[in-house]
Amino acid sequence: MNELHLQDKFLIPFFREGLGYREVKPNTVTNSLIIEEDLQEFISQTELNKKPYETLLKKYGGNKNKLLKDIIKIIQERSYSSRNMALFINANKSITLQGIKLYLFYTGDSVIHNNALFDENIFSVVQELPYKYSYNGKQIFSFRPDIVLFVNGIYLGYSELKSNYTNQNALKNGRGKVIKDYFEAIRTYHQHFDSNDMLSEKEKECYRKDFLKIFEKAIHITTTDIGETFVIRTISDYFDEILATCNEGKFDREEVEKKARSVFKPYPLHKPDAEKKDKLKELFTALYGRGFVEKEILYYNFIERNVYATKNGKELKKEQGRLISPRPKQKFGTDKILAKIDDFLAHEQEDDYFEKLLEKQLVGVSETKKQELLKKRKEYSNNKNVYSLLMQYAAGFGKSNIIGWTALQLKDLRRNDEYVYDKIMIVVDRLQLRSILRFSIALNM
Repeated sequence: MNELHLQDKFLIPFFREGLGYREVKPNTVTNSLIIEEDLQEFISQTELNKKPYETLLKKYGGNKNKLLKDIIKIIQERSYSSRNMALFINANKSITLQGIKLYLFYTGDSVIHNNALFDENIFSVVQELPYKYSYNGKQIFSFRPDIVLFVNGIYLGYSELKSNYTNQNALKNGRGKVIKDYFEAIRTYHQHFDSNDMLSEKEKECYRKDFLKIFEKAIHITTTDIGETFVIRTISDYFDEILATCNEGKFDREEVEKKARSVFKPYPLHKPDAEKKDKLKELFTALYGRGFVEKEILYYNFIERNVYATKNGKELKKEQGRLISPRPKQKFGTDKILAKIDDFLAHEQEDDYFEKLLEKQLVGVSETKKQELLKKRKEYSNNKNVYSLLMQYAAGFGKSNIIGWTALQLKDLRRNDEYVYDKIMIVVDRLQLRSILRFSIALNM
């Protein structure tokens, strides 16, 4: 399957029909990375926005363009000060303009609306988006990501596709292309902005946030071929090193690329031996499925800041902080835990469900061995019907964060219009771990 077929004949139809995205033409996306038609529709036509929008529009004398322009200005200003778009949307699910509240994103499974509002969110996919940047009337940079994703007109991230058909793959060529594009963008930033003595440091920072937003504000950037998909979330961590390389006049990306590849990790699969198209469906559902995008917004991204003691207790230091978001295996593990709990809940009234499930999995095993394993399985039960779920990870894997991400999702878990759990308790054996979890969870609530 060549790159064009992978994109146009398989992935885009899967986004439309499998994941519920709209396909939007590239020329409808502004250079601010906003689909104005989607944003306009969401703020004016959806349930919680209709009446407030009409009221607000009267204050603007019926000028829809001026109102939309002011909302886009708010989105731009606030997103520039957010580490990525997940953090921005989470902090700005609604905004207030002239005393009137409008929603930019609806969360799912609410107490009042269940998923009805969430289903009104507009998820969009764009092929071959020409991202161009001009300065002083001259185009200084351009590149064309293969697939770019949006929600309610707001940018989420992009994916670079590679084809084994042309002897290219995501492991080498895809990751290399993403890093090269970012490197060349910083090189252009250095040439036109950082080395411009006429600009103040504040102006340089503003240009950086605007120019590099497609890289640095993405929830994650992915690259895929028919076999593997790789994910990077923290590409901006290499900005200072790349800029230093440019300042030295070397323009050599070899060392930076080597370091970036070490965190540009493959996303795991539940079924590594599945058909290649089924692998892609699984991977792109986990990364771009509507519900999984919501999890990115609500749970998987937060900023870690240092704390200090005051007479009133502990307070956060005023600093940029460090982005905490899951590595592919961490997200895969957390999602797997939640899927297993979903399975538990779906069959909690069936006393022998898990025994029968194990019996099916043991087809072909000798009867003696089968009975031995079934007996061992029963020993894991806490009582008649409830089973423990044991998670084992290596030292340094990031278990504390996995506990935090899991707890956050469990506290919001609802079934049959009710919360599943009255309380989530985290019991730890170290003061340091308790502190880490307390502040990471508090920042997300």
